[in-house]
Amino acid sequence: MKITKLTLLLLSILCANTSCKKDYLIRDPYGVLNEEEFFKTDGAGLKLVTSCYQPLADGWGYTVNKVAIMDESVDNADAGGSDPGDRPQTTEVGTGRPLASNALLNETWSNRYRGIGKCNQALEGLIKQGDNLIQNGVKLPKEVLARYIAEVKMLRAWYYFDLVTVFKDIPLIVNVEEPTVRKAKSPIEDIRTHLIKDLDEAIAEPSFPRRSQLTTAEAGRLSKDAALAIKARAALFFAGLMEQSRMKGDAKAEYELAKSAAQNIITQGNLGLLADFNDLFRGDYKIGPFSSECIFGVLHQYDPAFGLGGDPFAIMNVGRNNVGGWGGDTPTRDLASSFEPADPRKMMTIISHNDIFKTSTGGEEVHNYKGYFNDFNLQQSRKAFVPQQYRQNNDLQRSNWQPYWIRYSEILLIYAEAMMKLGGNVNDALDKLNQVRHRAFVTTKKVDEPAVFRLFGQNLKVINEQEFQRNFAVKPSADVLEAIRQERRHELALEGFRLYDLIRWGTYATTMKAFHTKYGFANKGRDASDKSWPFPIPQVEIDRSNGLLAQNENY
Repeated sequence: MKITKLTLLLLSILCANTSCKKDYLIRDPYGVLNEEEFFKTDGAGLKLVTSCYQPLADGWGYTVNKVAIMDESVDNADAGGSDPGDRPQTTEVGTGRPLASNALLNETWSNRYRGIGKCNQALEGLIKQGDNLIQNGVKLPKEVLARYIAEVKMLRAWYYFDLVTVFKDIPLIVNVEEPTVRKAKSPIEDIRTHLIKDLDEAIAEPSFPRRSQLTTAEAGRLSKDAALAIKARAALFFAGLMEQSRMKGDAKAEYELAKSAAQNIITQGNLGLLADFNDLFRGDYKIGPFSSECIFGVLHQYDPAFGLGGDPFAIMNVGRNNVGGWGGDTPTRDLASSFEPADPRKMMTIISHNDIFKTSTGGEEVHNYKGYFNDFNLQQSRKAFVPQQYRQNNDLQRSNWQPYWIRYSEILLIYAEAMMKLGGNVNDALDKLNQVRHRAFVTTKKVDEPAVFRLFGQNLKVINEQEFQRNFAVKPSADVLEAIRQERRHELALEGFRLYDLIRWGTYATTMKAFHTKYGFANKGRDASDKSWPFPIPQVEIDRSNGLLAQNENY
């Protein structure tokens, strides 16, 4: 016993002595860089910028989420899924009065604020440590640093705009904050001011390249044209809210901003439409993402060497049964019936039950949409579908599928709409509108190449220039604004635009009430009203705010 006590005493003395040594316990863990050391590493600046893109590359939190809110909650598509109990969060938003506990809205809030937080961290680091950054073994050039800062500011504006289109007034966070900090909502006018400021500073930066200046290796990165596009898109949205008195400001000035930004892209961007709409969505993704029409898209590539899979959108929103998808994002009958019969974009937007595609072995894949929640529409998204010949091992998640978040066709339509709202040159607006329609009706192939049979591909005929001008070009005598609205629906269907459009046009409530009256499926539009938007702030965020965050009206 005495020996044991003596041993313990000696050990305690030894521990006491060694604990006094300065570096014994108080030291950085192996394999972990502190902030100071991180900024000394090669490529630290680019790593910071790359981290700001990460929320965009989150297939569930961004790609699936964005289309679910913007298309599946309104009249373009239904949530789909395996059964009526699947994807209730999307169906609930579609009723027009979701709960504050809605998982889809919570996902939107979390994903976008995660992006904003990463942008704030990157900006702080780039500005404070810019002179210390190295890349490829040499000091980072000032013009590269300036480009990085512009890129991050544009991304921050992007995330903020996503949030205001869903929630309107939201907390404005522009600096790195402690995790415990909570903020009240800022008025949408303040969000707009900061968002446009970020975009203007990015656009004004000489080192921020145009889209046409990006190398193939830089495909997927933002550009000056992307910043101009988001400025134009945001200005249209804010102008619409101002016209409805849902926001303070001068609507005419906002339309001028939209027109000017779109015009800059059109006249100085050196961009253009692909001749064939099919090249965007055929499924190989070899042409569209690298073309001058794609201003911004998030590239995905299946690479087995790194265990990287594709975006889950490409399996989530494809038909179930023998096709192998999970049955989400089912285009509505209403969307299908809105297309003109001669428009081949209908074929490249919607797949019908019993359509047939070629298999990778030369056989036939008959699309069977019976027996699950899609029974009502019997349709799936062609824009989500990658035919077998463009996948590896027939795996829907092993392909190069990607979303197009900004396309040149949208810019033409923004310009046309802003011009008409300003009472400007009708022929100028029609020129831009008819460029989009001309591509659809004249130069787009009338066949879906990977398919054997397409219901919506039957009876499509070649249309020459004379017939287009006679029967399909929109004339000055038409309701040009209404034609632009219809064109946006058909050109951009299932790409995440429809709710944005209905809110800014002030037609959400009437459109969804009419939809519910006509179809009544899954209670979509049942509770739609002028108070449906903005949608509720997630209750978990209200609870965390210690009373600072107030819930939106009607929730």
